[in-house]
Amino acid sequence: MTQNSSRGWPRPIDATLHGVTDYSAGTTLMTVFPSLVGLSGTTAGTQIRVAGAVHAGYSTITDYPLGVVKAIPYKVHLALDALGAVALAATPFLTGQYRKGTRHWAPHVGLCLFELGSLLLTDPTGRGDYKANVAAVREGNMEDPHRKIHDGAPAVTPATA
Repeated sequence: MTQNSSRGWPRPIDATLHGVTDYSAGTTLMTVFPSLVGLSGTTAGTQIRVAGAVHAGYSTITDYPLGVVKAIPYKVHLALDALGAVALAATPFLTGQYRKGTRHWAPHVGLCLFELGSLLLTDPTGRGDYKANVAAVREGNMEDPHRKIHDGAPAVTPATA
């Protein structure tokens, strides 16, 4: 893995992978995430659903490989990601939802930290700087998985057709 010399650490996430995570996260936040954390039908859950919708919305108009309209620059999109993450973390405190207990603010803060962490790994040029040895990965995938686990006999006998 090479390092982006202007940042001092590797930034392996390119614009395409960032787009995949944008749509995946936006859809998850709009649909199942509030239920998974026990916030379905609450104001805190609605805040998360709205954040997911907004995120997916501006992702569709971003100028990157998975953008549909390509109206806003990729770097503006990344700035909106950071702003949105901080805003999401702040909403339960600004609206008083934090008084209802940890489950009404912890998911917001956790999502903020996840978003900010992913931004630290995203290359703002959109190229990504992860250079894998694809041949070595393919060769590793072709090895017998039983040999990787232990030197004994296989735990399962392969089926024959």
